[in-house]
Amino acid sequence: MNNYLIALGSNLHLAQLSKVEILEKALLAMREWEINVIGVSTWWESRASPAGSGPNYINGVIKALSKLTPDETLQCLKKIERYFGRKESKRWESRTLDLDLLDCNNMILPTKMIFMKWFSLSVELQLKSEPRQLILPHPRIQDRLFVLKPLLEVSPNWIHPVLGKKAQELMEETVWMAQDSLNPF
Repeated sequence: MNNYLIALGSNLHLAQLSKVEILEKALLAMREWEINVIGVSTWWESRASPAGSGPNYINGVIKALSKLTPDETLQCLKKIERYFGRKESKRWESRTLDLDLLDCNNMILPTKMIFMKWFSLSVELQLKSEPRQLILPHPRIQDRLFVLKPLLEVSPNWIHPVLGKKAQELMEETVWMAQDSLNPF
């Protein structure tokens, strides 16, 4: 059985569904794909990044168990995103549902060297480049308060497998800008 941490976000409504309703229905859909949710953070409201790129997001992190491999899990998450109206778009554009695989059993995939390549990218290159393979842990965890804060709620003892730090330590060592502020939703 694999232990997963998965980030969820939504900043667009879908038909009559609010952003929170989309996220909650996505949790139910995961069960149908053999992703068993065992912990759900508070929903947090955050500004879209980069600043001015769209409406505010509602974000959270879940802890889940599954027999699926990380690649199979990622494919299921992409199918769920599409089911909830996610369109292929430019990186970091507004979306009805965003599901990011953050961690699986503290694995480093595909290699530490490839992780470090993506981890070290400048913001400008992050906007232009997208990996063609699954990178674990997610290379932007430490840069996103809207991931760290809910991650801390569902897995307070999680340690970043490359950086060797807990979510609390990663939050404390960063000077967050006003646009990074979060509010419980």
